[in-house]
Amino acid sequence: MAMTTRGFQVLALVAAAGAGFGLARRTAPAMLPEQAHPGLERLEDEVQALRRELAATPRPMPSSGAALDVVALREDLRRMVREELQSAKDSGPATASRERMAPAPPASQENLEALAKARRLMDESVSARRWGDREREEFFALRGRLTAQQTVQVLQPLVMAINSQQLRVSTSGPPF
Repeated sequence: MAMTTRGFQVLALVAAAGAGFGLARRTAPAMLPEQAHPGLERLEDEVQALRRELAATPRPMPSSGAALDVVALREDLRRMVREELQSAKDSGPATASRERMAPAPPASQENLEALAKARRLMDESVSARRWGDREREEFFALRGRLTAQQTVQVLQPLVMAINSQQLRVSTSGPPF
């Protein structure tokens, strides 16, 4: 019996909702299309006015950040370049002439022996077409007794052989 009572209650609720909805639709005054949305016309007018205003205003050029004064930047760059050139002129020739005038120190016996061993090591490695950890360690020990110019001279044939793939490098790190 409780089931039947609940069913009637749900049916009565649905019927009342339908009747209320139907009555509201029938009794509402009929609106003309112009009266249906009076706010829309006002919004359309505002949008049109904004479009006209936007079209009338000139658009600014896009900037890549803060406004840049190109002329001032160029002048600053010119000034900095002049300063650098002047400082190079002031210090450059005197230093270079002192370096040219200073004679190279005579090569020591130890230096000459290290140079001969390094050249022999490079010649043997290029002939054998192999440069490994043992050769790298031996050259590293000799390099401390060579000048920078001698080191470049000694390494040149090795580097050329490596670049032309005439030599196989098998070190567990950098080749020199």
